[in-house]
Amino acid sequence: MLETEHLKWKVIYTSSRQEKKVSAYLTKFDVEQYLPIYRSLRYWKDRKKWVELPLFNGYIFIKPTDNQRDEVLRIPGVVKYIRHNGTDAIVPEKQLNLIKEFMEFGYSISQYDPSENLKIGDVAEIMEGPLKGQEAEISKLGDENYLLVTIEAMNQSFKVKLPKEILKLRRKKPKEEIKPLW
Repeated sequence: MLETEHLKWKVIYTSSRQEKKVSAYLTKFDVEQYLPIYRSLRYWKDRKKWVELPLFNGYIFIKPTDNQRDEVLRIPGVVKYIRHNGTDAIVPEKQLNLIKEFMEFGYSISQYDPSENLKIGDVAEIMEGPLKGQEAEISKLGDENYLLVTIEAMNQSFKVKLPKEILKLRRKKPKEEIKPLW
């Protein structure tokens, strides 16, 4: 068995806006890592420009060996490991592969901002793409559909824009019971 087969994906928290620099250091020190990046059009008074931003601000997924675990904390810009129940939070390989597939497949992907007040609605089956056959709760914003994906170990979510044509309604969101006031 290869040494990397038993390693688990963990999450580190970085200083503000240091994700790309930390990622470069991790690569330099041969630590397996993944920093999902998306493109966003930014506007200024005099210009507009496409910029590459981390999908999760301040977070990088890493797969360190036992020897690398503590060394990672010495990298400039690394603040700490994300912890869950007293140990390093583990991100399942399946969830990380899902993020990678979204990024590679070219879906419109961006950071999920809870302040957007997205209302999770009906349950639909995804008919095409890397999520084919899976059911997902969707949120409707105007004419656009978004699938919310949550990484529990980080308590983070992201949204993926999916075309309506690949969604097949499975069941409606149950209506909330109206309780009498008396």
